[in-house]
Amino acid sequence: MDTKTEGVDLTQLLSDLKSEDSNYAAKCKRFQYIYWTLLPIYVILTIRHFIASEDMKSGIGGLCFILCFVIFAVFFRKFSKEFSSVDYSLPTTKMLKAAAYRYQPFQLRHIWLLIAILLMDAGLVLSSSLGFSFMEVQVALLGAMLVATILGLLYWYVKYKPLRDRVLFLYKELIK
Repeated sequence: MDTKTEGVDLTQLLSDLKSEDSNYAAKCKRFQYIYWTLLPIYVILTIRHFIASEDMKSGIGGLCFILCFVIFAVFFRKFSKEFSSVDYSLPTTKMLKAAAYRYQPFQLRHIWLLIAILLMDAGLVLSSSLGFSFMEVQVALLGAMLVATILGLLYWYVKYKPLRDRVLFLYKELIK
């Protein structure tokens, strides 16, 4: 098979995919370490605060934060392993299809991130020690999530969309 298909060089594309997969795996690994480091600290703080205040509502809020941290840590661990163990020896069309999926911005398996964010929201609402009202938490958190989503999509559009477009173009050319 010719490694060039109308301007898309398979060898260069594979090199770019390997590089981005490696970088993404490293980023996920760093985030995983951050969450696993913060988790025991937050568990200790939650237990100390609960013992001192005996406020059940704040205790449940702290538990929500702990579960949120666990989900994020597990999510980043899973993605770190997935991106560091990509099999480039698969048949070309299968490998390209998997690469296009990896670099798709919205995926059903990301639903766990939404669950973690909802737990974070519940933790903020229930933690009376923070002193925020329900509406303040909702406005701040939803605003932060909206800004983060927009910035994330802009980053994806600049960094990963061109790579995904090249993958999809080559995939479509090969299955013709």
